[in-house]
Amino acid sequence: MIDERYTIVREDRFIEATRDSGYKSTASAVSELADNAFQAGANQFVVHFDTEVEPTVGRGRPKSPVVREVVCVDDGSGMAPDVLRNALRFGGTTRFNNREGMGRYGMGLPNSSVSQCGRVEVYTWQNKGAVHFSYLDVKEIAAGRMLVVPEPQVVEVPDRYRHLASSDSGTLIIWTDCDRLDFNGREDTLTRELPWSLGQTYRYYLARGRTIRVNGREVKPFDPLFLMPEAEYHGATPHGAPLTYKLSVPGRVGATSTVRVSFSLLPEEWQAKLGKSKKESRARGIDRARGFSVVRSGREVDLGYFYLRSPHWTDGWWSCEISFEPELDELFGVTHTKQTVKLSERIRTTIERDLSANIGTLSDTIVARGKKRHAISTKEAETIAQERDRFLRTAPEIRDKDEGTVERELREYGDEKATDERPADKVVEDIKDLPFVIDFESLPGAPFYRVRTFGKTVVMSINREHAFYDKLYQPLAEIHATAKTAIELLIFGLGKAETLAGDEGKDWYNSQRAEWSRILGVYLDAVPSFRGVS
Repeated sequence: MIDERYTIVREDRFIEATRDSGYKSTASAVSELADNAFQAGANQFVVHFDTEVEPTVGRGRPKSPVVREVVCVDDGSGMAPDVLRNALRFGGTTRFNNREGMGRYGMGLPNSSVSQCGRVEVYTWQNKGAVHFSYLDVKEIAAGRMLVVPEPQVVEVPDRYRHLASSDSGTLIIWTDCDRLDFNGREDTLTRELPWSLGQTYRYYLARGRTIRVNGREVKPFDPLFLMPEAEYHGATPHGAPLTYKLSVPGRVGATSTVRVSFSLLPEEWQAKLGKSKKESRARGIDRARGFSVVRSGREVDLGYFYLRSPHWTDGWWSCEISFEPELDELFGVTHTKQTVKLSERIRTTIERDLSANIGTLSDTIVARGKKRHAISTKEAETIAQERDRFLRTAPEIRDKDEGTVERELREYGDEKATDERPADKVVEDIKDLPFVIDFESLPGAPFYRVRTFGKTVVMSINREHAFYDKLYQPLAEIHATAKTAIELLIFGLGKAETLAGDEGKDWYNSQRAEWSRILGVYLDAVPSFRGVS
């Protein structure tokens, strides 16, 4: 005789605890159903929301519809009655610990479903003539009225969803009593956010011709590396060839499997344009691509930093993907929900050094781009200085230069600053009518600025190697254009005063500039960098 006081599982508490474990989002739970569909050979996976409008109380904006039921349907092979009954069991699978597909443990359908709803109904057919139905109900399990999965019955698909079940074979799953959906179940937000997540998770499936729809909206692949031509947003360039590592498979003597690490560098024009607008950057999904995308068998299982590095502002402009096959699950710490990874020490020691080296190179490129961008974005201050300089004196040695000297000195500056994109003639044309210009140079150990005169233009050169640039000027350039312009005008003011100082005064400025820079460097070295903070 069985003493039911000591059963291994206490059903009422088990089902409630299960609801609280495992799934970090509605998208993660829906992904379990998509995994099952694609593993069953589906070409299409559809998510449909049945909604109701909550009554409004008093005046104000009308409330958006709330999802009452979530319906997921596919055109896969469908399930035989015994397979259906097993699929609704926690741990009931015919593929337990099978490494050839996406699932391993048989927890996906029941566990993901009850994490979002109180009742899950499954309709499945291997031919149109015989639809089998079974279900799980959290309240019935908790009350002790449901001890086994109900034996599948032959039924019809509900009339309201029959239009979704037109394939020769397939499965239709209904989540009812949806009390744990993200965004409080708001249809508009779920319809907007779910395609992003599914498009990223299944980007390789979508690129190979599989189809996912959410509430009538076709899901497009989203590639966090921005390399995939099938994706809506692409245009990045690969950063070198992918790195590959052959690792021995745990528990299989002599067997190996490959880990592949790929990097990409986002376009410079994106950095120049989108870096100024968080709204545009989010619209393109750049904020969704930060960190390392971990892909298992062509399906993304996690995105994050995994303690491989600390977040940095440059991370928005490079991407990295780490891909592996299921036989290495133990090394990546993949759980049955396939939504998180925990890298083993073996993986870390294998890839960490190469990751750091590649990210270092990418970050240097991205920082250099930013410096170049700031170097050509000083027009506002230069325009103000040109307009206001008419109210100030001009040093005679500048004012009275002859045309030949002006032309020669401007040509010297043009030759010094010329590049393939900006030839000397263009440099001269840009500065010849301006009383003040800012440019940038890298002089380790030198003052934070210096003053030079070319023709009738005073050039203020800001030293990128001084803490003034890294701790003050560049952060302001990124987060507050007006403050940046004010700092540039301060620099112009110092330069103007120096040109008016006479020979003795200029000697004093030269010595003091070095002393100011030394003292300022000591102070600013104690200031943490706040680049990228808004």
